[in-house]
Order: sequence, then C-alpha cells, then structure tokens
Amino acid sequence: MAAARRLLASGLASVLALALTTAPAYAATRRTPTAKPTPAVQVRKAPTILPPQIYQLTPLKVNPTVQPNIMILGQYMTPATTAHVGGRPATTVQVPDANHLLVKLPDNLSQGTYLVEVTNEAGTVTASDPLVVDESPGPSNMMYLMGGGFLLLLVLVMRLARTPSIA
Repeated sequence: MAAARRLLASGLASVLALALTTAPAYAATRRTPTAKPTPAVQVRKAPTILPPQIYQLTPLKVNPTVQPNIMILGQYMTPATTAHVGGRPATTVQVPDANHLLVKLPDNLSQGTYLVEVTNEAGTVTASDPLVVDESPGPSNMMYLMGGGFLLLLVLVMRLARTPSIA
C-alpha cells in the first residue's frame, strides 16, 4: 500500500511540474491583440499552367467501330486540352479532372499504329506508347452465349447419362 502511495505521489508531482513549466512558455508565445492593419491591395497571380504529361493510354489496342473512345491518364489536363491521333484531331469528350482526358478517336482510322499527342496552353507532349488500331472483330457476345449454352447442355446430358433411376 505504501508503494502505491509513493507511486501516486510521484506521478502527481510529475504532472504538476510539467504543467508549471508549460504555462510560462504558452504565455510567452501568446500575442496581445493589436489594432488591425489596413488591408493592402493583393494582386492575384494567374496559376501557372504546365505542359501536359501522358502516363498511360487506355486501351492501347482498340477497334474504333466497337470502342471509339480512349482515356488518357496523365497530369496538367485542362478543359482547353486537345488530343491528336496520328496527326488528326480527336474530339475531347470529357476532362473530369487534371489527370484524365476522355477523347473520341477521329473517324475512319484505318488499321495500324498511331502516335497520340496532347496539347494544352503550355505545350504539347507525345505518348511513349503508340495506339494500335485493329479492326479485326473478336468473338461476339452471341458466340460466348452459344458456347456457354452448349457446355451447359453437355453437362446436363452427361449427368443424366450417369443417373441409373431414369432408365
């Protein structure tokens, strides 16, 4: 019991000493209120616009008849930012923020690889990866559904063939 009292007394003494040493430091840093200074005329600087940067094109391989839009991920995109695909202007669909630019590809792009350029008020930059336009159609959704239906039918037939009570 005596040890608990000593521990409690030393803890209270530590807290008291800490409180007494921080109070003068707080009082020394406190400012006394003075008269308000007259506001000076502030000149706002226009925000500096930096040239755009391109980090990624999504998707890199596209079929324009199926998916006519690409997303450009980067920095310093503004509403005035434009894009060119293979030297032809692309239509800006949306600039949701300074890091994304959604563009519609130019009409009648033939199969091949194209450089993508992005331009804003401060300059132009070219993407490091080219955009690949591939017009070869992949399997359609109907083909996937037919394959899945055939697989389901095959599983049902195999299941019924193994059931002895149906015979």
